[in-house]
Amino acid sequence: MADHEAVLRRFQPRLVYDSNEAFFADSAAEWTDNPGNVLRRYGPRGEPGEVIAAATPGPGERQLSLDFLGHPHYADGTPYREGDAIGDPRRNYRDQCVALRRQPGYRNTIYGHAKEDSAGRLWLQYWFWYFFNDYHLAGGIGLHEGDWEMMQLRLRDDAPDVAVYAQHRWAERRSWDKVERAEGSPDTPLVYVARGSHASYFTVGYHETEAWYDIADGRRPGPPLRLELIDDASPPWAAWPGRWGDTPVRFSGIDQPSPPGPCAHAQWSDPGWLLEHSRTPTARKAAPAPEVAIARDRGQMHVAYDFTGRPGPDPCSLVVTVNSVDDHLPPRTFTFGVEGAVAGTVATRLPLNDAQHYDVYVSVTDASGRPSASTLTMLDPVGERHGGRLVVLPRLGYVVAGVRARFGRQGRTPG
Repeated sequence: MADHEAVLRRFQPRLVYDSNEAFFADSAAEWTDNPGNVLRRYGPRGEPGEVIAAATPGPGERQLSLDFLGHPHYADGTPYREGDAIGDPRRNYRDQCVALRRQPGYRNTIYGHAKEDSAGRLWLQYWFWYFFNDYHLAGGIGLHEGDWEMMQLRLRDDAPDVAVYAQHRWAERRSWDKVERAEGSPDTPLVYVARGSHASYFTVGYHETEAWYDIADGRRPGPPLRLELIDDASPPWAAWPGRWGDTPVRFSGIDQPSPPGPCAHAQWSDPGWLLEHSRTPTARKAAPAPEVAIARDRGQMHVAYDFTGRPGPDPCSLVVTVNSVDDHLPPRTFTFGVEGAVAGTVATRLPLNDAQHYDVYVSVTDASGRPSASTLTMLDPVGERHGGRLVVLPRLGYVVAGVRARFGRQGRTPG
């Protein structure tokens, strides 16, 4: 791996997130260190068994960490068994992830792996860990603990010639000359991360896959990423094939369980496999952004909406992402059910500090899980002056977020 470190760093990608994203590419240590998470045996039908290690160990239990994982044995000598998984007994995933990201060492990390395919061609793989797959389909289809995603570049001489981005059960391929790069950095490919599902796309837009509806609007620029190098068995956790989460398959054919580690994916051993199973999909147009109005009411957020006359199926949920550049916290996303109500106001308990700026993105999903584009509302602090003019937001005064703004201004980075 040391022989390939320079080229892995040279072509390291930049992730560009969707405006409504709530989970970001972070250190895999989030999952082993998250208080309450447990590594345990699971039976052939998914029944939970003995605890092997815990992030918050009880009497006689071993301490769970990345360093504890390995194959064919754990750090204490306990043998790995098929079905071993790390689960989270709590379900407030967004709150847990925000708490972890406030601590040093977890945020904004990706993993680099160099591997030759069966034909002897060198590939650069970049693996991305996400705390939760927060995909908002009807009935909760697609939601699962833990999420491993990736993209890879095939080298020819000293530069890539082909890129392959993983997307659910499929992958998309492009020649290197057709890959978008970061402005002023021709060796830096851009990866547009799909809202909630984290599938990797070459372009912004709405994408239909085998059973999913993805949107990646690219309106939340990603921060710089720390690249950690992993090899087939170094560090030892990279060789652990267990599942990063204990979510089972609930709807055969369209649902997905928590994923195994990178080493359990076919392209880890033979990157050419993913190229053979890739395709070039057809991009489609997303549903229009919703018309909403955001208000501060006694320090909390109210969202007024009106879907009257909106084309297509009526929305079932509002997805609201709140971010402030002033508090240095990651964006937070919330989902509110509105099925059957074509107009109304959602009185939330989301606190808004009168002294802070906010960028608020709102999108909708319908009963089939199809996401819409997002509407952006920028909120200034109450009483802030602009060019000598005092901006006052009365208690029930709404800042109207017009559809014209939906692709007009970039959001803040997730930090």
